[in-house]
Formats: sequence, structure tokens, C-alpha cells
Amino acid sequence: MSGSKKVGVVAKSNELSRSLTSSLERARSLLSMSSEDRRHFAARAVNERDHQALWELTEAYLTRRQVSRHTISSYRKGVMTLLDAWSGVNLLRPRREDAELYVLDLMAPDRPVDANDRNKYEDGRRLKYKPLSPASVRSRVSAAKALYDALRWTEVTDADPFDDVTLPKLRSKAVERAREKSYTPQELAMMAKVCNDWDDRLILLLGAHGGLRASEMLALRWEDVDLHRGRLTVKFGKGGTTASVTMSEQLLENLRKLRGALFPAGRASGFILDTRSRSSLYKRLERLWTDAFVVQGKEVPPFTKGVHGLRHHAGVAYARETSDLRKVRDHLRHASMSSTEVYMAAAEGTNEVRGWRIGFDDD
Repeated sequence: MSGSKKVGVVAKSNELSRSLTSSLERARSLLSMSSEDRRHFAARAVNERDHQALWELTEAYLTRRQVSRHTISSYRKGVMTLLDAWSGVNLLRPRREDAELYVLDLMAPDRPVDANDRNKYEDGRRLKYKPLSPASVRSRVSAAKALYDALRWTEVTDADPFDDVTLPKLRSKAVERAREKSYTPQELAMMAKVCNDWDDRLILLLGAHGGLRASEMLALRWEDVDLHRGRLTVKFGKGGTTASVTMSEQLLENLRKLRGALFPAGRASGFILDTRSRSSLYKRLERLWTDAFVVQGKEVPPFTKGVHGLRHHAGVAYARETSDLRKVRDHLRHASMSSTEVYMAAAEGTNEVRGWRIGFDDD
């Protein structure tokens, strides 16, 4: 790795560390307050409609509940969206109708497209209006519920406006949805052929073989890789868990080659991926998707599977190969069997993963 590249990686690593540290510091500050001081903080934030203070209160509540950093990060947008939408609503005494109208507005055909919406383009043109998908609506409402959980925690209100509010049904059953969002082996093989660098290759392998979430890929360090046992230690999984993951031989071999190239004589350290943000992961996969079809001379389908589609592939592929539900649960590190049921059944142990392949040119 060149000197300038190392400096860039270190800078991004420090930036991520500072972000996590400041988040924890904010939570500690609120959690260390007396109940009375925290109530005054919340009351002032509501009275002044201080969006940042209200988010920090929600963040502290979620941190107290040991919610994963990924979930906390994803809720921020939902909280801000609600506060913007409810500029004329009494936050301490919202009506149930306010909550119902909020949900309907998220689903409305004339909903203005947010500049940060991932699917703001259709047929090559930028959309002005587009309703949120049922899954996105549910995510926004979960964030809104978290805000009111936090406000009730501070005892400034007993309001629970989104309790039992009707939410849109998901468009397909969970298993069918997982299959739709999963990359097929053929798609992965096509994307493997157009990889430009180590990050391209490893993102495909860590997701499609290791079953890692985007946040887990970004957090993975060389210290977490056991090349002798063929295992990865995922330290920052959903819910703050730590787990061991079996590597496929293909993933193991690629990590061996990269380690030898970067650290021929010294101890391997630092992050595995140079890519340091979720948006960059998404953009890399979107480029691989587009290039894969262009090289084949085919029309490029809409890119809808994202980073999580790689994890879906791992779950669906495992379920097809094995017969014990516990196997898929263990490999994907689900907290409960209910999350695993969408991938059907799996078998004991995870050694079948070792034989998985995607199909790079130099295999």
C-alpha cells in the first residue's frame, strides 16, 4: 500500500472513530443526568423544536437499550423526517389522526422525492414524486416510535401516537422477498468478471459467502481474520454481538493474497476494506451491476438488490444446500430462529460454505 493511500485510510478510520466516540459521549452526557434534568432537557428541546437535541435524546435512549449502531444511524433520518412533517403538530399531545396522516403521506403518489432517496431515478430520469415502499414506511414509523419511546422515558409526555396505527403490508411473503432481493449465482459470476480491485472482490465475497452486513464489512479488521482456521470474527454485528463466521475457500484465498501483497513481512493490521462508508459500498455494487450487463451486451435491469442482497444470497444458497434451520441462523448470526425462517432450513455445522465460489477470472 502506498504512503498516500495509508494516510487516506488512517484518516477515514480516525473519522469513523471520532463519529462513534462523539455519539457515545452524547449518550453518556444524557444518561448521566438526573431524571429531573433530563426531563427539563427534553421539555426545552420540544418547546424550541430543536431537531438535533431531540435526535440526541432518541440516540441516548436507543444506546441505553443497547440497540446496534447501524439501527441507530438508520433511525436518524426517520426522526428528522417526522419532525419536519410535524412542524405544526403539538409534539407532546399529537393526535392519532396525525400519525395516520403521516403514514398516508409517506405512501402518497405525490410524495416529493427526497434528495437522499436511493431510488430517485427511473428509466434514466430523476423523479419528482414517488411513494415510499411498504418496508421503508415501516422503517420510518419505527424511528418515530423510538422518538416517542425516548420522550416517555424522560416523562415529558405519555403520548404513544403510533401505537396500533395501521401500516402497509409488505408486498410479498418474507421468503419470496428474500429470494427477490437475493443476487443469483449467475449475476454474481457476471459481477465478478468486472471487478477492478481488491475491494470489489472482497465486498462480493464477504457479503455473498460470509453473509456480512454492510456495517460489519466496514468494521472488519485484519486482527479479526484467522487465516489458519478459516474463520472471521465479526465484532460489531447487529445488536452489538460478537460471532465467528466460516470463510469459503475462495474468500480465504483472496484474503491470503491481499495480506501477502500488503504485509509481506509484517503484522497485518487496520481495516480490510479501503472503502469506508455505506454509500460507497452501495455505489461500488451498483457499478459492478451495471458493468456486468454492459459487458454482456445486455440491457441493464434496475439496481434494486443493494448491499444486503449479498447477505440474502448467502441465506438462500445455504437454505437450498442444507436441511437444518440452525445452520443458516449460525452463519448469518441471527438472534432468533424467526429471522432465519425466511431462508428455510439448514444443517449442523457450516463447513459447506468452504466450497462456495463466485467465479473470478484468475480462479
